[in-house]
Amino acid sequence: MPDPEPGDARSPVGAGGIAVLLLLLVGLIGIVWWVPTGWLEQVGTLERAWSRQALGERSAVAVSDLARRWYAMQRDQNDALIAGQSMRADRQASVLIDGVDPAWLVDRSKAVRLLVELACLRAALLTAWAPTLGLLLVAGMLEGHWRWRIRQLGFDYPSPVARQASQTGLTLVIGLLLLTLLLPLPLHPFVIPLLTLIAVRLIGTGITHLPKQL
Repeated sequence: MPDPEPGDARSPVGAGGIAVLLLLLVGLIGIVWWVPTGWLEQVGTLERAWSRQALGERSAVAVSDLARRWYAMQRDQNDALIAGQSMRADRQASVLIDGVDPAWLVDRSKAVRLLVELACLRAALLTAWAPTLGLLLVAGMLEGHWRWRIRQLGFDYPSPVARQASQTGLTLVIGLLLLTLLLPLPLHPFVIPLLTLIAVRLIGTGITHLPKQL
């Protein structure tokens, strides 16, 4: 049986990656356009309360402080960029927003600000889990490597289907992980680490089913 072409083997991963990117883009536009600011405020408040319950007061405060610093840095950079371009963009901006309700613009800009704050909070939470997740990643890669080495000594051949499934699943999990950073729904602090654990398992499976080196 002829071997599959390399392009055919990578096509599901490429298609999955494009689909995830399109989903992220459409979701971001929908959030900025429709999600009420009051709902985003409630989501942020609820997630901070869950963080205090799950991580403890000290860890939750450290995560909130890190998220606040990241948001302040991002806001300062945006303010400097807007200040540098305001003189050239005033006339174009006046044409683009002509006929748009100013109250709606203020409400949407507040929604964007709350969404960025929420993304910074979740990214800071992922950073707090980073040491543990890093150790699990190393353990998963070593397990996959040694399982692959054991297969070299026997007649058990790797499965291309399992390898392809792990690559496709890893692409989807990474896309879901990016989506959770901007998802306007309350997420428990253990959701993001759980997705990362799934990604670690898929990486180990992909390494286990690498082709044999005869």
